[in-house]
Amino acid sequence: MRWERFIAGLLASGLCVGSVAADEEWLPTTLVPEEKLISESESVPAADQMSDMEFNRPITEPAELFVDAPDAGCADVCGELPISRGRQGCWQGATFISSYIHDDSSTGLAIGGVDVSSTFAVPLGSYENILLLTPLFRADFLNAAAIFDLPSEVYETGVRGLWRTSLTDRLSTMAIVTPGVRTDFQNSDSAFRLFGMGLLTWQTIPDKLSLSGGVVYTGRDDFPVLPAVGLLWTPTTELKFDIQFPSPRISYRLAKDGQSSELWGYLSGVFGGNTWSVQRASGVNDQLTIRDLRLMLGLENLLPENRSAFMECGLVFDRSFAWQDSTEDTPLDSTWMLRAGISF
Repeated sequence: MRWERFIAGLLASGLCVGSVAADEEWLPTTLVPEEKLISESESVPAADQMSDMEFNRPITEPAELFVDAPDAGCADVCGELPISRGRQGCWQGATFISSYIHDDSSTGLAIGGVDVSSTFAVPLGSYENILLLTPLFRADFLNAAAIFDLPSEVYETGVRGLWRTSLTDRLSTMAIVTPGVRTDFQNSDSAFRLFGMGLLTWQTIPDKLSLSGGVVYTGRDDFPVLPAVGLLWTPTTELKFDIQFPSPRISYRLAKDGQSSELWGYLSGVFGGNTWSVQRASGVNDQLTIRDLRLMLGLENLLPENRSAFMECGLVFDRSFAWQDSTEDTPLDSTWMLRAGISF
């Protein structure tokens, strides 16, 4: 039954994808998708591409999306050349991610997860005004102690929309809206959830230091609203400090093969969890919120045309889950996590 629901969700996401991908010939070659919205001078790895909490990566200026990649022959004059990140057409690539949070299922909660998404670019009147649409689907398989009364699986499906505009040469705004359904497909009450984010970014020192501030509406019961504040400091092309709440990251480039590939290592913090409408094992309809904090160490290999692969592991702590009808959280033991994915 769980796999039937999983396959049904994939098919539903596929229908959303198919309706958008009718024509791929009217966009330029170098259009950059949401998962890779990183300026060519600031190619930061983005392993947590699937999470709406990972909103705070630098966004390419609209004009940069349509500039042809520099010729490798000008490297001595132009300096270090970046990887060409875009591809021709409306469809900008797909991502598959698998994750596992370990725990003893007889006394705790182990979670296996699968994420799939695909990104499309839609011009709003001109190529300088782009809306990025990402149909997404996620399944989490819960292996828990019977006393917890948890469902065996929960799902999330929706479409993420991202729009960004530059107000001046240094000041820009970004908005993300993700309407979606978070449920076990047994309880539809309050299953519709909305993620929203508004962010204002000031390039204090172009290509070196930027400051950001805004607000995030998570659509979760535990922390419905969070501030979005921090800075992105790039002292060198190999080292980047993305010190932004709620998802900080330090990245270091380990290797670069011209315009063919880049290998990055990173240390990141993640605010994990979500809220779903579910039917408890006892048959009662309720709202389930799972929460944790993560400290992850990872590697990511970046390739041309939005292709990449990553793997990471780390510590998961401050774990708990809660029911809407209960006033107390149920604590869980700290544990470890593995996560890997590919974009193609």
